[in-house]
Amino acid sequence: MRYIIGSDKYHVVGNWNGIWKAQASHKARHLLWRLCRGCLPTRYRLLERRVKCNLNCPVCDEEIEDEIHIFFMCAVARDSWCAAGLSSVLHNDAYQQSNAMDRIFAMCSNESSDIVGRVAMLLWCIWQNRNDKLWNDNVQTPRQIGRYAFDAWSDWYSVHKLQSNSESRTTEAGLVRWEKPALGWVKCNVDVAFVPGSGRTSVGLCFRNNRGQVMAGLTQWQQTVMSSVEGETWALLLAMEEARHRGLDRVQFESDSKVLVDAIYMKRRGNSEFLSIVHDIISFMSSFLNFEVKFVRRQANSVAHTLARAANSWSSFHRFENIPLCIEHLVVNEMQ
Repeated sequence: MRYIIGSDKYHVVGNWNGIWKAQASHKARHLLWRLCRGCLPTRYRLLERRVKCNLNCPVCDEEIEDEIHIFFMCAVARDSWCAAGLSSVLHNDAYQQSNAMDRIFAMCSNESSDIVGRVAMLLWCIWQNRNDKLWNDNVQTPRQIGRYAFDAWSDWYSVHKLQSNSESRTTEAGLVRWEKPALGWVKCNVDVAFVPGSGRTSVGLCFRNNRGQVMAGLTQWQQTVMSSVEGETWALLLAMEEARHRGLDRVQFESDSKVLVDAIYMKRRGNSEFLSIVHDIISFMSSFLNFEVKFVRRQANSVAHTLARAANSWSSFHRFENIPLCIEHLVVNEMQ
């Protein structure tokens, strides 16, 4: 075992750090790694492993499908590079090596991590399109592939930067204890919960007046799995819709998702589900000028968090005016 681990037999020289430092999602970076390790099952690779198959590219059906062809030479791929705004990278003389691995390593050595990330996302989209054509006979146009790659990368980059900024702002302590709203205002705390194994995403929200008394609340769950930030965004939009339903027009909404609150005030736009709901929230706030959104720590959001977890024990949609037993002690404590 010591010989195998210490051996150079399986070591491939190259700029591997450049791949893992690329500004892109893990799935896109992993595809670059597989490409450079020769792990992608192109038809030429399958033939090398003695798998009998048609060698023609499943997308264009004109050339033998190897890594260079499917990602760099196929007409669909080349037009996708252009649609993604990366034609200058594709045609750069420094990246015309005879194999895909050397091209990727050259890009990692000469381009910024952002550009390498965009390339990684584009190659992932090209590979997905190839598989969709092969298995489902469904194919996108190069323009669709390129634009989707750019939009997907932009959305990932926006959220990633927001998360990084949130983590770096350690001096912004945020509220660690719930505070009563000002006279004439209502405060609505919102949170989301995910119960492992249930496949559900649940929301809890609670409206309280300036004395800390519960005015109303709502819980809801859906039989769907969302990302954490998507769930938080859906919960906030639901809270605003409930405030409108109840005729409340001076409401301060509190969420413990810094990424969500930053996205709202930075007015981030994009095609992801997260940013699409953020856009709906921004539109809501433009119609209700006295709707405010504020970030608080989890400790100051315990009522909403408890409701979100309890939601799975109730009907899928549950409104209440009386205090549920599960939050009674928390509310009484925060009224003091």
